[in-house]
Amino acid sequence: MQRPLFVTVASVALLSACPGEDNDTAGANSTPGTTGIELPPPTGTTTGTTEPDEPTTAGPTSTGPDTGTTTDDGPLVCDEFVPMEIEPVIPRVVLVLDKSGSMISEESGFWDHDADPNTPDITRWMSLHSVVESIFAGLDNVINFGAVLFPSLTATGSYGPAACPVDADPLVPIGPQSGAAILAALPPADTMTIAGGTPAAAGIKVALDELAGLQDDEPKFIILVTDGAANCKEGTMTPELFNAYDDNLPMVVAEAAAMGFPTYVIGIDIEDVFSPTVVDGNPDNTNTYEKLNELAELGGTARPGDEKFYNALNQTELQAALNSITQQVVSCEIKLGEPVPDMFYIQQVEVGSDGDADQQVYEGQDTQVANCDDEAGWKYTTPDRDAIILCGDACEYYKETGVVQIEYGCFIG
Repeated sequence: MQRPLFVTVASVALLSACPGEDNDTAGANSTPGTTGIELPPPTGTTTGTTEPDEPTTAGPTSTGPDTGTTTDDGPLVCDEFVPMEIEPVIPRVVLVLDKSGSMISEESGFWDHDADPNTPDITRWMSLHSVVESIFAGLDNVINFGAVLFPSLTATGSYGPAACPVDADPLVPIGPQSGAAILAALPPADTMTIAGGTPAAAGIKVALDELAGLQDDEPKFIILVTDGAANCKEGTMTPELFNAYDDNLPMVVAEAAAMGFPTYVIGIDIEDVFSPTVVDGNPDNTNTYEKLNELAELGGTARPGDEKFYNALNQTELQAALNSITQQVVSCEIKLGEPVPDMFYIQQVEVGSDGDADQQVYEGQDTQVANCDDEAGWKYTTPDRDAIILCGDACEYYKETGVVQIEYGCFIG
């Protein structure tokens, strides 16, 4: 004999990220190929927000049946099961953000952020700041973020090592609801004083060390956002410090992937061309587009097609790239807190809130999908029955709504 025991365990979290509002300021037209670093004496070449909402604190809740229910045969064992709170898997993500002088320079730091010629251009840094702020508004409860800046806040625009420092520790370490702390630590959106080269390899190494130091088994990722080719190679001096591509970067990205930390790569307005051999603060004879494609492949996140990384040509595309990546990062695995007891089964999984016209309901006594890649529904992740993963449409809708409810049934002999 079977008797459904309706024990609802609900996980509520805000998952969807909303694009930030555009910031419009006056600026100059964008011209690729300069860095904002002061160059040595010429030898034929010269150079020239809204606060986020308070984070919500609603988390997983669980309810169990009243105890003491009886029949003529005595107490029901079914009533003795009070499930633990379910636990959505919370990934750890380090944002490795380019703070080089080229993000604000008059020559290359302004862009048509909204693809509208009738609005003023704004700095790439302003766009990046706005987009990062927007993802915190939607995802700060379901991703533990940290942040690394390259170069550090102390970097200068001098043509030498002072343009290349990277702090040994993250700007903000990985932690729950860290979005406000990261925004407070970043240079303001309208800054015109950030400076330095592109020591991306050192930035990724700091992120790698931060993830490696975490004592948990949650999934871990790096998101690299940059507008140029890496330079500032450790152990080099000027002019090679700036004029040579830092080939340590692909090695450290590959190292992170080997340790289980994939790296997603976003380029800001990257052209598929080789750079000239001139003293301009950029690596010579280097195709940044090809270099970022290589990083995405080594990082284990290559996209299908010829363009392996995310190449954002304006703020709208930058927002879309970060949204796409974070939606991939958000996990559809739900930990049940403890194994489902032998005499129990999952009777129903509901994705979306009660009263939601689009709520998805998957019924049946432990009715799991056979193939999570091709079917909508759910399945246990291990024979221990201590976690499930949502599949197909169920997973996608969970990412949109952040709500899943589980009802258990019980066998009565």
